[in-house]
Amino acid sequence: MYSLGMDLGTSTVKIVLMQNGTVEKYWLAVHHGRPLLCLRQGLSELAIGRDETLAVCVTGDNAGALLERCPVLSELGEIPAIVEGVRRLVPQAGSIIEIGSQGARFITEVQSRTPQFAANEHCAGGTGSFFEDQMSRVGCKLEDYSALVEQAQSIPRLSGRCAVFAKTDIIHRQQEGVSTPDILLGLCYAMIHNYKATIVRRLPVCKPVVFCGGVTCNSGVIRAIRDVFDLTEEELIVPEEVRFEAAIGAACKAEGAFTLAQLDALLNDAMATRSTTTGLPRLELLPGTDLSEPKATGILPEKGCALGIDIGSTSTDLVLVGPEGELVDFQYLRTAGDPEGAVRKGLASIRERFGAVRFTAVGVTGSGRERVGKRIGVDAVRDEITAQAKGAAHWVPEVDTVFEIGGQDSKYISLRGGQVADFQMNKICAAGTGSFVEEQAARMGIPLAEFGQLALSAEHPAALGERCTVFIETAIASAAAEGVPQADIAAGLCHAIVQNYLHKVVGSKPVGQHIVLQGGVDYNPGIVAAFQAAYGSRVRVSPVFSISGAYGAALLAQEAVGDTSSQFVGFDSPAQAAEDSRSAETQRNIDFYRQADNLLLEGYTGKRDPRKKTVGVPFVLMIHKFFPMANAFFTSLGFNVVLTDPTSEETIRLSQQLAQSETCYPVKLIYGHMQQLIDQKVDYIFLPTIHTMKHEKSRVKHNYGCVYMQTAAASIAKALDIESKGITLLSPVFDLDFGQEAMASAMLGLSKILGIPKPFCAKALLSGAMAVRRHTAAVEKQGKALLATLRPDDKVLVLITRNYGVSDPILNMGIPELLLERGYKVITLSHLPGHALDISDEYDNLYYPFGQHILSGAKLIAHHPNLYAVYLTNHGCGPDTMLSHLFKQEMGDKPYLQIEVDEHFSNVGVITRIEAFLNSLQHRPAVALPTDFNIEQVDIHPCRLAQTPSPNVPLYLPAMGAYTPYLAAYFKQQGADPYELPHLTDDILSLGRAETSAKEYLPFPALLGSILAERKNDQTHAQFLIPQTQGAEADGQYARVIRAVLDRRKELNAQLVSPMLETLPEMAQNRDALFRTLLAGDILYAAPVDQRADMAARWDALPGWEQLHAAAREIGALPTTKGRRIAAVGTPLCLTELDSGVLAALEAEGEQVLRAPLSEALWFLWKDNLDENKPSAGWLDQMQRQMQTLGNELGAHSAFAEDAETLFLIADSALPNFSGGNGRYRYAKAVELSSRTNAVLTLAPRYENTAMILDMRGLHDACRAPLFQISLDNDWDETAWSRLRSFLYYC
Repeated sequence: MYSLGMDLGTSTVKIVLMQNGTVEKYWLAVHHGRPLLCLRQGLSELAIGRDETLAVCVTGDNAGALLERCPVLSELGEIPAIVEGVRRLVPQAGSIIEIGSQGARFITEVQSRTPQFAANEHCAGGTGSFFEDQMSRVGCKLEDYSALVEQAQSIPRLSGRCAVFAKTDIIHRQQEGVSTPDILLGLCYAMIHNYKATIVRRLPVCKPVVFCGGVTCNSGVIRAIRDVFDLTEEELIVPEEVRFEAAIGAACKAEGAFTLAQLDALLNDAMATRSTTTGLPRLELLPGTDLSEPKATGILPEKGCALGIDIGSTSTDLVLVGPEGELVDFQYLRTAGDPEGAVRKGLASIRERFGAVRFTAVGVTGSGRERVGKRIGVDAVRDEITAQAKGAAHWVPEVDTVFEIGGQDSKYISLRGGQVADFQMNKICAAGTGSFVEEQAARMGIPLAEFGQLALSAEHPAALGERCTVFIETAIASAAAEGVPQADIAAGLCHAIVQNYLHKVVGSKPVGQHIVLQGGVDYNPGIVAAFQAAYGSRVRVSPVFSISGAYGAALLAQEAVGDTSSQFVGFDSPAQAAEDSRSAETQRNIDFYRQADNLLLEGYTGKRDPRKKTVGVPFVLMIHKFFPMANAFFTSLGFNVVLTDPTSEETIRLSQQLAQSETCYPVKLIYGHMQQLIDQKVDYIFLPTIHTMKHEKSRVKHNYGCVYMQTAAASIAKALDIESKGITLLSPVFDLDFGQEAMASAMLGLSKILGIPKPFCAKALLSGAMAVRRHTAAVEKQGKALLATLRPDDKVLVLITRNYGVSDPILNMGIPELLLERGYKVITLSHLPGHALDISDEYDNLYYPFGQHILSGAKLIAHHPNLYAVYLTNHGCGPDTMLSHLFKQEMGDKPYLQIEVDEHFSNVGVITRIEAFLNSLQHRPAVALPTDFNIEQVDIHPCRLAQTPSPNVPLYLPAMGAYTPYLAAYFKQQGADPYELPHLTDDILSLGRAETSAKEYLPFPALLGSILAERKNDQTHAQFLIPQTQGAEADGQYARVIRAVLDRRKELNAQLVSPMLETLPEMAQNRDALFRTLLAGDILYAAPVDQRADMAARWDALPGWEQLHAAAREIGALPTTKGRRIAAVGTPLCLTELDSGVLAALEAEGEQVLRAPLSEALWFLWKDNLDENKPSAGWLDQMQRQMQTLGNELGAHSAFAEDAETLFLIADSALPNFSGGNGRYRYAKAVELSSRTNAVLTLAPRYENTAMILDMRGLHDACRAPLFQISLDNDWDETAWSRLRSFLYYC
């Protein structure tokens, strides 16, 4: 009998026909978004009779579209299909690296009954389409990749994290003259480093490794895998039939009996079904919208004309502009990595067509502006923001907002009086850029010129969501497979691009009444219509939209020249040697700035005496503050002290090679610094663990280091296995909430490890503490001296970030030097008396000490008329997502520059932002300080969030599944007037995301959006329950940040009720009733799904103890389901409202889901904070007994721990001294439940730092059952289901 395996992937369809276990036929084709049509073609080419009987099995990303309509066919998840296929091709396989068009997976322990695996989620940085997109950047064909990388001479560093970063880095390297083969090989290494850090992480690599998937034809990737994973040729196997591994696996598991004729009929039925559900409006261009080419006169004015040049990443534009701003001529040229060549070609074309032209002024903008500008002697070198704004204001003088979408980046510009007042550029994602459209049109096989008109013809635009530039392809493929017409997909794509741009670029920035659209994507009428759908007649398209940058550069050059003559010399004169035009004052500013770094290293020699043991200190995190102490302490005790060099290219290379998790960049760099110390063969590595860290003036109750600072030292030392290399980690826990004595005690605790008596250590510590004080005082004294010497017209830039972000040359991306070289004085936050301020009346729960310092600095800068902030944040930093909102509130109307730092190499975008910001400052007059001015006399606006609700005012509760009705009943008993906020919808989330600025965790925009949705319906006085925590995750700041957003929106009738979760036992009214509220939800979730409604109907509004126990006994007597027992552990909202229906769907399929009880989670949190709940200790013991009894009564249905005290023992073994996201409970609960379930699911918001910490602390290895992480961002789809089903297949 024949067996047929069909793999419907994101870009290809593969078919394998087997007879009696032997493969008879392989078939593969690209489906261009029409997988079912392609599959039918493949089946028609099988060389067997139409009535021959076949067993059939389907797998792949697009299998769902077929199975939905043909449920009679058997399915195999992608991971099991790959495993089965590889086991057949390479029986001895240990691990599998599988990289396809969009999917990147790692499967290991292939020989075991339950292989482990990990897959990429919603970033395409490590997938095949990443290469496809980058090849188009360098103008090469994908099939030439292998031949080109064979010619490579070096491996330049590029970003592999994100396609948009890679593009930026490629352009920068091209402009440096790096060859295309080297760039392509660099991409291979970047991508595999990223794959290892984000997908493989800590999974074991079992040899031999089989490499499969569509990327196997790329020899550069094979070379990179061998190097990065340290594999010999024998240890990395690339089978011949490597692209068919999943189809082979499916064929091996084929079932049923079908004929080709029956399959054909099933496919015809499936393709006849059309999906038309969508909530998106049709796209229509407003009357009078003109998207034609700019209108040029073609006639040279007698007096000559200005030349504007815009050197972009993909194209170079040249325009000629007359004295009155009339457009004389324009041309587009491909930059092709040679900006100078493109400009030469453009000037030659002007000469050919117009003869000798008198250029009255020449201006240049774009990423290649500096080099070409110097070479040809232009009059104005301007950043793209300023040029775009100038171009817009000429045609629409009243313009207040510019939306500009280019090939690689997108810009938002806010103008006042024709001048730039504020701006934003895309940070981390290309989903709102021109290349996004180009790439998707190409994948769909639609000529770019026809794409927009096709979109306008759509009747029902498809809802594709907001996704990464490549991952929207999944949504496109799914829609196509469901029979959605291409026109509807094209229209949906236009909507998606605009929504991506508005949420990821514009964010919460103000959008005015006079919006001008610019940039090449305006050729696409679908995108223009999508903007008009959002803003109506407020949107106008610039008549020079496609050349607006070059046009603006020409106008700026005319302004710069004025009545004088142009200095343009062109390429005909010899290139001038670059001269250092640095003024004496600029040099003084640079010297001043560098003094702070010199002060930090005062007394450090770095010399090693071979007779002494050596303490290595990685130059990371708080070492930038505590190094003087460490140096003095260990030197006094007779040790050598070696500090790693400032982060370099080598540090980054090591970090990318060794990192086992996708943390924020500062934490990722610790891997490289520690490895450098290992290579130097030190005896000890000193890196303190920062649990709490209190500033002297702080009156905030808790002052935590972020969750990474609390765990990074131990986690990374363990990952690098320093013990086996004979190195001891010295990581005293600093708990400075308890004063300097606590720090002294922690340092003195090292005496035992070092074998030195405590009195000696105490003396050494005294000298260390004095060194830190001297350093802090010296830096502040420096700042005071500078501020005292300011002239009235001096504008000083203050670099605002954490110590390490200021000093580390990679983390600051060279920004201090870029600012100083442009003639500005630059100081840092440490130069200001930020620690002298007490802001606790305004931020009484801001538990991040560096957050307190940053906001104190913001107050000082906002208060001082001549100080301006340059605020650096870190991509992937949870605290920064919240602090950014509060920083914005503090700065008010005062402009500041915010730059998100990450691991891309190029700083081209950074320079553009800096120059645009500095240009905008030139229009702000300097202000003379009053004679009695005191920088520390800032305004404090007290803000105390209510802990309890007011009576007779509606109180809205967040939707929390089964718990909400009982919470409502509880608050009603306390005299409140409770209502439930609406459940999350795409529209509600969209309202919340319109106010976001970075990668805020999903609960934040969900909660904010639900409040804003309710306020749209009702503007009367209302209260909203948004609890707080004492730290140290971002979630504890949601309430304060939502308050800031509501204040900015003038929602003064909306009050927040924000009780502190940790201290509820002490402040809650009727805590017994509150605990019963939580237990009621827990018991309902323990009941079988079909009995929950009936049980709830028999209870009182808030059930008493007897009702709860009776229900538990009733449930305990019921048989359990025949399905698997699956533990679900996570944050409360992710377990109830934000799981995209995953847990309910599993229950509907017959699985028994044991959710971590909310009552137990909060009880654990309260016990963990017993110092503040001491009077409630007896009550907590009573509640523990109640949980234990209920657990016994529930029997096999119980998710309660048999002995809740064991949870603390588990937590202490992995996360002692940890605060944040109730991470200790989540770790312990997953381990505890794993001993009595078949599988463990952890649910957390995507990007949540605590979820990453649990992974870094080895939760996966600690669990006795297989563990699967679900990271939620409201984009759960068929691909995500496929991963989860593959996981459950082995459980």
